[in-house]
Amino acid sequence: MENKEEILELVRQYLKKFRDEDSDVHPLIQFLKDHEGEALINRKNFSGHITTSAFIINESASHLLLLNHKSLNRWLQPGGHVDITDPSLHASAIREACEETGLAAENLVLLSREVFDIDSHHIPENYKKQEPAHTHHDIRFLFKCSNAQSLNISLEESTDSEWVPFSELKTNHDFFWVDEKIKSFE
Repeated sequence: MENKEEILELVRQYLKKFRDEDSDVHPLIQFLKDHEGEALINRKNFSGHITTSAFIINESASHLLLLNHKSLNRWLQPGGHVDITDPSLHASAIREACEETGLAAENLVLLSREVFDIDSHHIPENYKKQEPAHTHHDIRFLFKCSNAQSLNISLEESTDSEWVPFSELKTNHDFFWVDEKIKSFE
């Protein structure tokens, strides 16, 4: 996986492209200043840790795949914790996407090695896992799916899946920005 300096470089490149997101990315930058090594991805680091997500669009680039996350009861993109064995952050995003959607890795085309989005967000306390509230510093990548019919979602993680048209995302508080950001990767 990328080391701290390589992650910081990914963040710097991201901010060159999306200059208006400096305040949104600041929590990740601060986290990277305060941690290094395995502490960056250790899910037991409750001051926070890096996660990855896969924003997956269909072949015609008109729909985004969302999953109804079981424990959070929210529609989200596939993603999760980085494993120490993941060779890179985008490989972590692919692994998570495959685990959660049942898609084969060969059906997911990474559209750019550049980071698609960065979001630091609060994760509520999970009594079942005995985990206190903490922060996920989510580094997100953009993929195109070449076989959207092959979904077989993990029922451990999600209760449903849906290919949501971009037109519907524009009215969704969580995903209204996706279509415009995708255009910057074309």
